Amino acid sequence: MHKYCKAYKLRDLRQFSDWSESVKQEGLDLSDESICYLYDDFTVVQSPFQPGEPLFNAVTPAWQRFCENSLKFEIPQDLQYAYNEQGKQSIS
Repeated sequence: MHKYCKAYKLRDLRQFSDWSESVKQEGLDLSDESICYLYDDFTVVQSPFQPGEPLFNAVTPAWQRFCENSLKFEIPQDLQYAYNEQGKQSIS
């Protein structure tokens, strides 16, 4: 289950040299101004609320570096607890 995503304009994501959009996204009218969402597992979707195939899921070390360095993608400090083992334990 995803815990965090961040919105980006598609033009920013398309700057990645190996970017390719899923051909399974039939009927989508995606422009450079379209808003897409980058999940904490580095996959990209058009909507975080509607199920569907990812727009981009070719997660590689190069893609992760691009997201971290060029897009400045990171889990906010105030949400880090959700990624720690302690945050996964239930409260008694």
